[in-house]
Amino acid sequence: MDVLELSAPAKLNLRLLVGPLREDGYHPIASLMVALDGLDDTVRVARADERRVICAGIDGPANLAWRALDALAGEVGRPLAPLRVTIEKRVPSQAGLGGGSSDAAATLIAADRLLGLDLGPDRLEAAAARVGSDVPFFIRGGCQWAQGRGELLSPAHAPGFAALLVMPGIGLPTPAVYAAFDRAAAPSREPVAASEPPGGFAALAAWVRNDLWGPALALAPSLGASARALSAAGARATLLCGSGSCVAGLFPDRTAARAAAERIPPGTAHAVVAPLRG
Repeated sequence: MDVLELSAPAKLNLRLLVGPLREDGYHPIASLMVALDGLDDTVRVARADERRVICAGIDGPANLAWRALDALAGEVGRPLAPLRVTIEKRVPSQAGLGGGSSDAAATLIAADRLLGLDLGPDRLEAAAARVGSDVPFFIRGGCQWAQGRGELLSPAHAPGFAALLVMPGIGLPTPAVYAAFDRAAAPSREPVAASEPPGGFAALAAWVRNDLWGPALALAPSLGASARALSAAGARATLLCGSGSCVAGLFPDRTAARAAAERIPPGTAHAVVAPLRG
């Protein structure tokens, strides 16, 4: 096998609790993360004469996929055979949907298979953790509680839902949002994850939360318009995606989310998604 193509799905943080800045420069989190069906990138990894990462706007060593290959080489303790990674982007950057992290995880999985490394999930997650906080989640996928800086995962279950994602034409750099969080009243304790979210869609809609909403809104007040448009379209709850700038409206099913998409302002970039199963 010389070429492997994988889907790299987006994710949604249904709950994101953030603690105070630690001495290592990270914030402890407790987050319920769900991989999404309906919005993904395509990652194609092939054997090559030299390493290349091709992705519109984020080519070469600046791309997390390049760092993923470096981390994989570090995990096996030797240089890797050169690979060419081509990424077809559909998940917007700096939107809080984890597109770059998902691409990196897909690169790790594909490279492991192509090169016959057979590292297994634990070692792939160890390599992923060296790339970025969200990357281990995308190795596992499904629904997971993420703690620590995001690398400590435990399986979870979320009630059924669909989401209408509104994607403004702006990006929010994660460091800037966390810096704004630190300027606000910082929490005094580390966040604690619940074992499971409440059962049923109505309870889930009342339970979702993102501690970064206030800081993100202060940096980009236009996010408020996205949230109001989703509420006006019938969303039972609105939620900042990760550190933004995408905003999600929650609905009981795809049919309701698609109907709502017809009611948001014309020309608004959007996607209808639901949890990725299997």
